Amino acid sequence: MSLVVEDGSIVAGANSFVTLDEANTFFADRVDSVWTDLAEDDQKTRALILASDYITQAWRLRWAGSITDATQPLTWPRRGVPVPDFFDPFFRQVNVPLAFQDTYFIPENVVPQEVKDAQMLLARSQMNNSGVATLSLQEPIGRQTSKEKVGSLEVQYMTPADGGNARQTTEYWDATQRVKPYFNPESGFNGTLVRN
Repeated sequence: MSLVVEDGSIVAGANSFVTLDEANTFFADRVDSVWTDLAEDDQKTRALILASDYITQAWRLRWAGSITDATQPLTWPRRGVPVPDFFDPFFRQVNVPLAFQDTYFIPENVVPQEVKDAQMLLARSQMNNSGVATLSLQEPIGRQTSKEKVGSLEVQYMTPADGGNARQTTEYWDATQRVKPYFNPESGFNGTLVRN
């Protein structure tokens, strides 16, 4: 098992956005002793590949823009993805319609750092505390309720010691928040709360 890294040039058989060295540096900078001291390289590689699989499967239809080649193995690089917080009314580009002149798009041969960060966070999320990558990367199940009371509305959540999984939920949230600016605005789950 080895990492084949997508560098923006649509690498055949790519299965990761980051190298093992990039991931090691990322977690060393954040003083994550499970990744840096306990996990073996094969477990790290496995975790990174599973995280890339998750990004491809779970977020494929949520990204803004479109893939640059119909045969590319991963969901990045993409075309038509605006830089999320860029707005300059005086910015002008050649061969870009007037309606999009004030928008700067991510180059078609670039994988944003936020996508790489999300992959690394997801990889870490599916490791147990001894650094072993679990069989699959699952959706976070959020806080598990251990007690509910309707009169006077009381809710009690399970702690991690009771079987709750606050760590996994937090890390998935962090990974999702990193890439959320690159999602289509309409791709979230919307609904209306109606009270009688």
